[in-house]
Amino acid sequence: MNRIAQHMAKSDMKKMVTAQANFVLYAPPDWQANETANPGFRCITVTDPTGQYQVILFCGFSPTGDDVAALTGQLVREIRKTHPGLMATDAKMAEGRLVFDGAYTDARKTPKEFRFWTSVGQGWFTAGVIEAPRGKLDAARQQLLTILSNIQVTKGAYRTMAEEKLPMITHRLSDGSASFHIPNDWQVHDIGVGTFIAGDPTAQYAFLVASAEAITPQVGVSGHGLVVSDQLDPHKALAFFAGRQGLMNDIRLLEVTPCQEVNAQLAEGYDGPAKAEEFVYTFTNAQGLPSKGYTFGISFGSRLNLKWQLWHMTVTGPADRFDAFIPNYADMLRSYAINDEFARRYIAAGLARVREMERQTSALVARNAQEIRSMMNAAFQERNRSSDYIDYQRTSYIRGTSDWISDVEGGTVYHSDSWGTTNTATGEYYEGAPYNYVNFEGRNPKYNEQMTNVTDRASWERAFGGGN
Repeated sequence: MNRIAQHMAKSDMKKMVTAQANFVLYAPPDWQANETANPGFRCITVTDPTGQYQVILFCGFSPTGDDVAALTGQLVREIRKTHPGLMATDAKMAEGRLVFDGAYTDARKTPKEFRFWTSVGQGWFTAGVIEAPRGKLDAARQQLLTILSNIQVTKGAYRTMAEEKLPMITHRLSDGSASFHIPNDWQVHDIGVGTFIAGDPTAQYAFLVASAEAITPQVGVSGHGLVVSDQLDPHKALAFFAGRQGLMNDIRLLEVTPCQEVNAQLAEGYDGPAKAEEFVYTFTNAQGLPSKGYTFGISFGSRLNLKWQLWHMTVTGPADRFDAFIPNYADMLRSYAINDEFARRYIAAGLARVREMERQTSALVARNAQEIRSMMNAAFQERNRSSDYIDYQRTSYIRGTSDWISDVEGGTVYHSDSWGTTNTATGEYYEGAPYNYVNFEGRNPKYNEQMTNVTDRASWERAFGGGN
């Protein structure tokens, strides 16, 4: 099918928008499109009037990160719960992508065959399926691929998955020392001045402000109940203390960011070694479940190097749902505040040292609130850009196309398909071998240049401006 035939095939179809407005697609006028929402992902199913031919697209957060084989394995295991006889064959895998063929028997005892694609990247995934009665997939392949490759996921769909905002209430600790926002069905356990652990009814999500202390080896004492360690940076300190208590195991850091402005304040106003960081990580929780967390932590050391303390604000949740819960985490983190009247009473009672610690950490958190918000907002924007890149990978893989960047021509993009290569800036077209997708190896048709193949996120952003 040449480009004119492709256009004609699309023009014979009807543009559709699902009821929830998260997918836009083209399909024959008598076909039906249904969208469903599931924890962490959405799905659209496009079906012909007889119910024998289907196109399916899943998209959402990847519970296995960028491990495409592990993700595909999970998807297949879920499908086999409904269709235990499903057989998969001819699997092929490239970086971030996997494709395989398969067969199963549906609920009406009709033998079916299908092709399944999976793409992952930056925490997102898409999975596409085309299926038909056994022996009829080849004849219907072009039409089914045309439908699948033209399904567009709206950015609103990704925002919806990433913005499951819950109603909040303001909670004040029983001693009046601090207040903060939490979802209205969460429970709070006070653990000290300004510190607490809050969690949802399922015990999967948590928000806590806490501290832990250790004495240094320089003190030269040890014994039951004593924690002895050299002062650690916040991300190492959290792993140390949480690991000792069995709360977090197998911690794997995803990113660690020093809080430069906060560290400058600490250097000016704190008499001792101190360091502030924010970090994101995965871990296995006390119930053995995969989890993810974000922590803003400060490691305070004593001037004489006799002891030190980790103070931290932390949010945690299931690894596959953490990103979707970010708006709620951001609200909770920003809302934490020390009660000034309580602090004044503490000073009057002579506990100036505790007050000083709380005063400093409260001020640092208040000043860092905008940084936390910016980090969370940046995460949302990155997820949107990532969804565009994954969609590009998926459609290129299905359609059999590739793009190439010419440095000689100042970044001009050449687009190859099954029939030839087009200079997208001038419209010049080079037909047949060696310019078709199968044979084209990136030699510039006009200049002596080996062009850059768009195969990763960096080259995609260079070619297409990051999907903006």
